[in-house]
Amino acid sequence: MNSKDQFLALLTKCMSEKGDFPAFAKSVQQLDELMHDQNKNIADIARVILNDFTLTQKVIRLANSAMYSGMGGEITTITQAVVVLGIDTIAHITLSIRFIDTLSASAPASDEARRELAQAMLAGSVVRNVVTKLNMVNGEEAVVCALLHHLGRLMLIFYFPDEWSRIQKIAQSDAMSENDAALRVIGISIDEMSQEIARNWHLPKKISHCMISSATFTEISIPGSSDWLKVMANFASGAASLLAQQCNADDLKQYVLRYSESLLISTEDLAESIDLAQQMVAEFPGNPESGKSIGKPYDSRERLAVSIRELKMALTQGIDFNVALSMMLESLYASMGFNRVVTFFRDAGMLKAKVGFGRGVPEVLPGLIFPEAYAADVFHLSLTNKADVFIQDVASTQSSSSIPAWLRETLPDVDAFILLPLIFNGKAIGLIYADWCKGTTNQIEPSEFSSMGVLRDYLMKALIKRK
Repeated sequence: MNSKDQFLALLTKCMSEKGDFPAFAKSVQQLDELMHDQNKNIADIARVILNDFTLTQKVIRLANSAMYSGMGGEITTITQAVVVLGIDTIAHITLSIRFIDTLSASAPASDEARRELAQAMLAGSVVRNVVTKLNMVNGEEAVVCALLHHLGRLMLIFYFPDEWSRIQKIAQSDAMSENDAALRVIGISIDEMSQEIARNWHLPKKISHCMISSATFTEISIPGSSDWLKVMANFASGAASLLAQQCNADDLKQYVLRYSESLLISTEDLAESIDLAQQMVAEFPGNPESGKSIGKPYDSRERLAVSIRELKMALTQGIDFNVALSMMLESLYASMGFNRVVTFFRDAGMLKAKVGFGRGVPEVLPGLIFPEAYAADVFHLSLTNKADVFIQDVASTQSSSSIPAWLRETLPDVDAFILLPLIFNGKAIGLIYADWCKGTTNQIEPSEFSSMGVLRDYLMKALIKRK
């Protein structure tokens, strides 16, 4: 890629094909529950949205789009955006968004993407603590700016993981900035890319200004001004990075001293704001232990119905089988709150897990393999009879003898699972497996089981079309 125009065109193409950033399941669940609370208010909704980078950028981006441009001018806070968009639109965003958990199978840089998203949220937490301490008017604006300051890096991590890896290696080995390394690798700096994205999304200048990483602690400006917001966004980003690296107290103290004067905030207030954010690090969704299944949502039937409509519409647009498979797995995962969803395909006399979404999927895939030759277990029963199966309690005496040893050994946390065989030309070519972990299992209603079968049938239509 020799020119920035070529790269930006490729970025647009990747965003169109791969879709928008996913969000943390916990954030989406909280917002979804709030949407159905009769006592909800805009302040509560804004608070939950600001706890997630993806929700924030989607809401701000939509509120500033051409569709809503005449309704509120430049939108720089989530509160303004919720007023302009309306509760129904926010609810739709919640229903249609994907989870960061699905990155574990869909992107090589999943761990880094998860860490960067969590770091953006940590930066937002630092700023939230600062503006709360200062009782700043419109302090929410500073939190939005701190979150979207990470947009350019996240774009590269999520859509161009190989290029991002090269940028990191060059920056480290040649002791140059990420901006300069990006210019060498992709023909455009991260700051330039961020500014182009901001223009394309019609983001307010206050926000786009804060997406630049060139702000230094020597700049002094009035709190709340555009320049101050840029310095604050850079300060919070650096503080989050230091916390993520578990730096020592002296380094953190020196960092705060450098920025205190330019932000016109005492070192005590800045240090305390960072300390409060640091206490939340273990609670962040980016922490591996927080990636567990959230269990079946109360509106799973509605989610499945939406998923069926979306997959059906996508098929009319000519998507191929691999894209349809990805959509179908994500839909099952999000609609039913599964712990993981995995697809097995026949391969040289074996059935091997090839792709999946959910907790620890990359690590468990090699262990999910079994011979095609018939054995008296539930997997072969499902394939032989081309029957959808639901095992409600893996540990129960009734079903335990039919649960293969390889499943128990590879996935010891499984409490219940479903099997949906994939039938092509009258033959089972594979199956879809989805499970709940212990403590989150719920009953599956007949209508839900039927809807999952419909999703599977639409998936197979994509394969038939390809053939």
